[in-house]
Amino acid sequence: MSLKLAFLGTGTCNATARNPSSLALSSGREVICIDFGGGAYHQIARLNDPFFYYKNITAIFLTHFHIDHVSGLPDFLWGETWDSSGIRSNPITIVGPRGLKDFYQKRLIPFMGDSPIPFEVALIELSDGESYEGAFFTARSYELLHGEFSTGYLFTVNKLKLAVTGDTGFCESLISLLDDSDMAVMEWGISDYNSYPIHITTDDVLEIIARGSVPKRVFVNHMYLSNGLSFEEQVEKNRMLLKEYSDRFYFPRDLDVFELT
Repeated sequence: MSLKLAFLGTGTCNATARNPSSLALSSGREVICIDFGGGAYHQIARLNDPFFYYKNITAIFLTHFHIDHVSGLPDFLWGETWDSSGIRSNPITIVGPRGLKDFYQKRLIPFMGDSPIPFEVALIELSDGESYEGAFFTARSYELLHGEFSTGYLFTVNKLKLAVTGDTGFCESLISLLDDSDMAVMEWGISDYNSYPIHITTDDVLEIIARGSVPKRVFVNHMYLSNGLSFEEQVEKNRMLLKEYSDRFYFPRDLDVFELT
């Protein structure tokens, strides 16, 4: 089975040319998204790839409920409600950590106004270690360190194991998630050596390397750029720190697509 990974947004909450965090994973027949930052729904159309047809989205996984990881959800729900090519009838599943149902009912639905959603929305909360079984994948939750509710996921497709960290500080659960994976989408939020407890810093990346927990392929996203540095300059700075591990790390741009199998 072919498998493709698309980066809809690789940025942060800062105002840059990059959209906030969002990924899409596709088997060619079904699409799932992991996080859904602002503009994600429209980025899918910009991919212009038949693997990522928006009507084939069946599930959206949320790592946590910060605005830059969820603000594309109203676009999705509204767009699918008023789609001129045909209003959505297929259900959508939203998966997230504890607090998902509260987030949906108290924050998301009131924002949508008085227009009812005409399709089923199934809400699945996963605690640490629990799994969700999809048509072509299994997703296991790893509780991480970023605010009150935060999780990473290990997606298993046949023999491939893909970790997605979302935002997190360094913790033993992060090491377990990376150790269990073949490849990972990992934030490298803070590039300098100052301690910042709820994002992965350069010190944390070096500790991951020291522990031998670097997957064979690591896609870096959610980088807050150092003062005065362009994206390209930040990437070069980070690569110099990686030394012999540099060839394992990729720094994708928005709308980059990678074949995983």
